[in-house]
Amino acid sequence: MGLKEKIMYKLMGTTEEIENIYKEKGFCDEWVEAFKAAHPRMAFMDKFRLADVYNTLGRYSEAESLLKEIHVFQLTGDLKLAMYYNTLLCTYVGQKRAEDAMEVFKKWQRFLDTFFSSASFEKFAISYYDNAAAVLAMNGEIKGAAQYLEMEKQSAQKYDKTGIYPMITYVRMLALSGDQELAKEEAEPVRERIKSWDQYRYSWEKDSFLNILDKALK
Repeated sequence: MGLKEKIMYKLMGTTEEIENIYKEKGFCDEWVEAFKAAHPRMAFMDKFRLADVYNTLGRYSEAESLLKEIHVFQLTGDLKLAMYYNTLLCTYVGQKRAEDAMEVFKKWQRFLDTFFSSASFEKFAISYYDNAAAVLAMNGEIKGAAQYLEMEKQSAQKYDKTGIYPMITYVRMLALSGDQELAKEEAEPVRERIKSWDQYRYSWEKDSFLNILDKALK
């Protein structure tokens, strides 16, 4: 690896080993261990990134513990605030902590809505709209959840060529609102869409989507 690549990896807060693991396997336990080894003293962005990966892997308790290490005074600027509270929402949704998720959502809803609808950050909005729809669905506010699902669909038209994320969000909404049978029924065409899509960038993405869909049903 040349000097240019080493500098690039350092600026990105990653290493060649971490990137190679991601390309081969995606986010996995091996990726986590390599990331932790490369960041023995994690800065805010490192903790946020690892917490986000913990959520992806369903390791919600570890994500929450890491988020608790981030102090309020570190949340300077809109970007850090949005990243932190969106990740926290994802953690609470994963833990099925409906009341805690709703408390955070209601407090930061206006700010997060504005932030993720801005031209600079709308490409990251799919994750927020998914979390918002899930929080509202698990608290019985189906109409509000449906509104965020529609916003996610609009965002996906621009930034998600697969179109799979909003489909999974809908399945998750049904499951969280208590309609397990309909959720399972609606999951089948999503499963077929995932299996038939032939434009994944990495070989592991198909299994990753299937895993996300399975978690949405739980």
